[in-house]
Amino acid sequence: MTIKKTVASQITELQRELENAEQAYRQADDEWRAVDVEYVRLKRLREELDVHKRDLICEIEWRNKEIAALQEELKHERIIA
Repeated sequence: MTIKKTVASQITELQRELENAEQAYRQADDEWRAVDVEYVRLKRLREELDVHKRDLICEIEWRNKEIAALQEELKHERIIA
């Protein structure tokens, strides 16, 4: 009878460990999915920021050109005056 109890207790212990492992797996899977969602969100945000930075660079370059052109115009006005 002790052998049967020992086997039965081993089965019970293994089932408990199995349940714990399955629960840990589900939790890890849920966390992985959450991280994946966050990764996709951050990747999209990074792409939006890259576009925004490119737009700002174009605006900065355009303004620098406009300032340079106006400075040239100012030089010519001073020379003529």
